[in-house]
Amino acid sequence: MGAGHDLTSCTREVRAVRYPHTDGVRNIVLVDTPGFDDTFMTDVQILERIAYWLNSTYKKNVKLSGLLYLHRISDNRVGGTPLRNYNMFKELCGKDNFKNVILVTTMWDEVTKEVGSAREQELHADFWRAMIALGSTTHRFERTTESAWKIINSLSVPPLPSRRPLQIQKEMVDEHLPLHRTAAGRTVLGSLNDLMSGFKGIFRRLSRSKKKLSSPTTQQSKSPLRRSSTLRSGSSTFTSSDSSAVGQSVGSGIISTSSSGSCSMEGYQSVLSQVISALRASLGTAELVRIHYLKNAIAPSLSLALFIETTTGTHHALFQVLEVATLLINMVIDHAKEAKLSTDVKTAVNAFAKEMNSVQGIIQSVAQRKPEMRHVLEPTDVRIISSCANSMRLVCDVLRSIPSAKHRLRSVDDGLGALKRSLEINNCSCGTSREPMRPVSPVVCASDY
Repeated sequence: MGAGHDLTSCTREVRAVRYPHTDGVRNIVLVDTPGFDDTFMTDVQILERIAYWLNSTYKKNVKLSGLLYLHRISDNRVGGTPLRNYNMFKELCGKDNFKNVILVTTMWDEVTKEVGSAREQELHADFWRAMIALGSTTHRFERTTESAWKIINSLSVPPLPSRRPLQIQKEMVDEHLPLHRTAAGRTVLGSLNDLMSGFKGIFRRLSRSKKKLSSPTTQQSKSPLRRSSTLRSGSSTFTSSDSSAVGQSVGSGIISTSSSGSCSMEGYQSVLSQVISALRASLGTAELVRIHYLKNAIAPSLSLALFIETTTGTHHALFQVLEVATLLINMVIDHAKEAKLSTDVKTAVNAFAKEMNSVQGIIQSVAQRKPEMRHVLEPTDVRIISSCANSMRLVCDVLRSIPSAKHRLRSVDDGLGALKRSLEINNCSCGTSREPMRPVSPVVCASDY
């Protein structure tokens, strides 16, 4: 059984290995599991693998004698991944099994004795206090064979009739709960929801910024004249009005146009990292809650986000498609966690997923263009994005029947309106240092799709 000493995860599968005990009489079985900080797998995938193995053995009436939780004493803080690991472990075991848990600190050779002892004392007094109070014990692993056997021999092995199943085994096998309804599953959902909430908060702040830009006072002082216009792009027709306002928002509060028609980017690259995190969290949640058809929309959205992140000069409409898609995906996930999705929602989401795959095809075309042409929307690009926007509008329409979704749909509606205005600026300079090749009058308001 290998042990990882570098930054790359070593254990990727649940592996059981039989060892002869040093007493020459017994055999012991050690089960190695991947940690929730894996290089190659998400927390959801890891939890699924561990849960599958535990439930399979429990159905065969095989119960664990004890559990070892390994914590690196070299970690200078208990937060982020270490804290997530610990919380997951607690919920997976359940309080009734804490007395069969040994909390083991490792990597003592990477810290001084004083630093390690101080961190160990903090673990005992704070983070591990609840488990220790319910019977868990602690040990140091000194990276020797003798130290390993000392820890194993300290386990108080109960007789077979008195061994208890883990909490996740009782929940899934005895109570027939799906994984996302278990305590450990809810913990994963909570951490994923925190990532998605960060993106939602950014969008709310941007929306408030946009409202300030388009307040009545600003409109009166800077937009005395408006004229109607009808723009036709591809197979879609948009009716809108425009003005010569300076700094009028055409996006979600981060993209604006000047009176010359040039487009300035105020920071969507910084927001993009939040979008990517939210999409990855959404993918994990969809996998855990088993909304498989939604994964077909998340995957191309994530590909689009990663392309925008690594490619300079793309038209900001691509980011806006991504932004609205992420909001819509999060709304569907939130509803799916509370109730079963209707056939109408599934049908609309499937159509939306198909359109997102078409948008993903745009990036292949953009990647082949010269850098100075990546900020130009071709007529085919406009047609594909418009069709995708219409599919997102259909998802919104079916979600409007859900009372809890109505107020949240306003952000999506705002995003779709901003996207429409952006499609009328076929040549922008977002992400580039140059001005557009030819000025385009900014569009400030548009009708619904």
